[in-house]
Formats: sequence, structure tokens, C-alpha cells
Amino acid sequence: MRIFLPLIAAAALAAPALAADKTPAKPTQAQLKSAQQTLSYIISAINSKDVPTEMKNGLFGCLYENSLSKISTARDEVLAKNKGKIDESNPTQQLVVIAEICGAPMPKAAAGAAPKAAPKGR
Repeated sequence: MRIFLPLIAAAALAAPALAADKTPAKPTQAQLKSAQQTLSYIISAINSKDVPTEMKNGLFGCLYENSLSKISTARDEVLAKNKGKIDESNPTQQLVVIAEICGAPMPKAAAGAAPKAAPKGR
């Protein structure tokens, strides 16, 4: 028993230090806003009748397996690298970015929905 008491005491002293190391930094207002937007896009997609079930499942699984901060940070990085290419006010483009980050299945074009050829002039 005498051997275990010093080990228990050492573990008890180390526990608060380990817990302090794992405490995440307090998020900034910008990070909170980004996380709120990211979650909003995911929830809207899950509730939408227009989003295929496979994509909904992929987004939900991603949110279950990853922290919202991780998904949101990745989204912010993609947007920063693609300034001008992605319209940040377009929910569809935002959802595509999040789905790509999450590896969620993208909707396939409907059969027979091939792009139409440009009309020919006279």
C-alpha cells in the first residue's frame, strides 16, 4: 500500500495539469459566427426536401464524428483560398463546400437533365 500512495498522489497532482492542457481556447466572435453559419447550413440541408438522403446522412455523420469547430475552420479555409470563386451569400455553394469537406455524397444530375445546347441563330 505504501508504494501506491506516492503514485496516487502524483497522479492526483498531474490530473489538473493535464485537464488544463486539454481545455480549448475560448472562441472568438468571428469563430462563433462561422460555426453558427456552418451549423445553419447543415441543419437547413438536413431539413430540406430537396437534398438527397445520402447527402443528409453524410452531413449528419460528419457532424457526429467531427467537432463543429473543425468543420467550420475547414470551411473558412476553403473560402479564404477561393475568394471570388465562391459566393459566400449563396447557400447552395456553401452547402457544396461543407459537403465536400465532410465527404458527403453529392447529388447526381437527374437522368435526361443534360445541359441544353445553346440556341442557334437564324
